Amino acid sequence: MAAVRWMLRWVAAAVAAVAAALALDNGLARTPPMGWLHWERFLCATDCAAEPRRCVSEQLFVEMADRMAAEGWRDAGYEFICIDDCWMAPTRDKQGRLQADPKRFPGGIRKLADYVHSKGLKLGIYSDVGSKTCAGFPGSYNHYDLDAQTFASWGVDLLKFDGCNSESLELLAEGYRRMSLALNKTGRSIVYSCEWPFYLRPVQQPNYTEIKQYCNHWRNFYDVYDSWSSIKSILDWTALHQDTIVKIAGPGGWNDPDMDKNFQLWERPLSDRAYAVAVLNQQEIGGPQKFTFSLTLLGNGLACNPACSIRQVLPASRDCGVYSWISSLSVEVNPTGTVLLKVLPL
Repeated sequence: MAAVRWMLRWVAAAVAAVAAALALDNGLARTPPMGWLHWERFLCATDCAAEPRRCVSEQLFVEMADRMAAEGWRDAGYEFICIDDCWMAPTRDKQGRLQADPKRFPGGIRKLADYVHSKGLKLGIYSDVGSKTCAGFPGSYNHYDLDAQTFASWGVDLLKFDGCNSESLELLAEGYRRMSLALNKTGRSIVYSCEWPFYLRPVQQPNYTEIKQYCNHWRNFYDVYDSWSSIKSILDWTALHQDTIVKIAGPGGWNDPDMDKNFQLWERPLSDRAYAVAVLNQQEIGGPQKFTFSLTLLGNGLACNPACSIRQVLPASRDCGVYSWISSLSVEVNPTGTVLLKVLPL
């Protein structure tokens, strides 16, 4: 019997070890990743001659890195500059590797990553689980390991992995799993952003427990576009489905943020025990409104304990003063506007 019990314990340990090896355990995204992605504003603009200021190009991301570093976004925790679809050349190179469009990205992605890193920021890039991206550029199907190695060699810090042009749900799921394992095998810390549940929902309920084993965060709803109605539709969907999606979110794997009735209060821990706090006014009409909240809400009661200094970063920089743990703070926010604060415990 002792031998049987030992064998059962060995089998259980082996099964657990295999499960752990398959699960995403890259130590990343312990808090929700924040940054800037080009798609919402610039879409797939590739004609730099006709639209030089709208073109998806190396220059666009260099300028955005400069802005995020100079205007306070980086210091408030927005650390990712993310390239979406349409960065690639129409074909892979002779070695089968993805390559950036040589006219729009003359220095290549490695040079761009080095520049972004020099600004204290991180670079995200885009690919697709299928044979082609949503815009028709080369996808990663049958190239998962090679593409992961390529992204790592370029110094990429995040991969947004879309779900277009996959022939079946089985191939879709297999592709998301394989890219997760391929990224981990590179040895580079690359946050893995999946579209997996979005492409499952029209057909079946996503298995969020499995998705979190492979992805650092995942999209559930339609693309955001340059309008408040688009943002509001995403917030409304998130509110409607909170019972399903909120319970799975946590360090290492995230959904979209929760929704409040008229205001949203978002927070993110920074270095040196500081917190970035964003207050969003969801009202679409009327004048500026005040929003008052207790500082005991922040950081599970730790952000301002026993006291903290608060500085408004956006839309205008100003010192808000020193507050105690039991204090409340009032901010004035324009309709559809955001106030960004930095909270530093004393």
